[in-house]
Amino acid sequence: MELRIKHIPKKDNLYHYTKCSSLKSILATKILYATKSSFLNDTNEMDYITHVTKEVIEELPDSGLQELLLSEVVNTIEESKRHDTFVCSFSTDKDSITLWSEFGDNTGYNVAFRADELLTQIRKKKEIFYHGHVIYSREVQKHLIEELFEDVKKEDDFTLLKRKLNTYALFFKQEEFAAEKEYRIVFRNPHKQKILFREKEGFLLPYIEIQLDTLPIDCVTVAPKNHVDLAKKGMTQYLESLGYDVDVNLSKLKLRY
Repeated sequence: MELRIKHIPKKDNLYHYTKCSSLKSILATKILYATKSSFLNDTNEMDYITHVTKEVIEELPDSGLQELLLSEVVNTIEESKRHDTFVCSFSTDKDSITLWSEFGDNTGYNVAFRADELLTQIRKKKEIFYHGHVIYSREVQKHLIEELFEDVKKEDDFTLLKRKLNTYALFFKQEEFAAEKEYRIVFRNPHKQKILFREKEGFLLPYIEIQLDTLPIDCVTVAPKNHVDLAKKGMTQYLESLGYDVDVNLSKLKLRY
């Protein structure tokens, strides 16, 4: 059974929400950051799938199989935490009030990348472990786990279960995060590419750099709290200075504060 993680259609855009200083750096250097998975915004990130899986296991009629599966699942998730796994996060929502408040705020922008071209550019530089839409529905998540267990019973193959659970762990999130409409590009770091650190709100985030030859930018949007004339004008001139011919738009959201 193939993984049921959906890929973005080729003609769609992926949106990256960030502050002005970060976008300036991305445009100038053509470098994207992939953050270590255990440092993402959901503090329950890699443990969440364990809770979903336990629910499925508890509903199984075979107590012997329950115990065996639970042991395998716990060991698998603990093993996955030790992997050097890094995530580059985007959204499929081009004007998200949730993401503006989380990442953009008063100095925010989002940059729209043409998805197919972006994935092509990344693959030229680094192997992608997996990419796809994050799954938020608890019902769907449980169904996918049930399918994995059915395969195990048929094939008596826990290796397959471990591999797929490891991947699903990176794409399952709580329903409370669904408004983010997150799309992830995941990298493994088997050759131990140099891990770098950047400061965020008083702590350090480990990440790796994804250096691209070109940035397939469709447009840039200014955050709703950043609607001063100079925000759009300055970004437009900066893009032109780097040779980009793309539109700079204002968010359509209207906020008083």
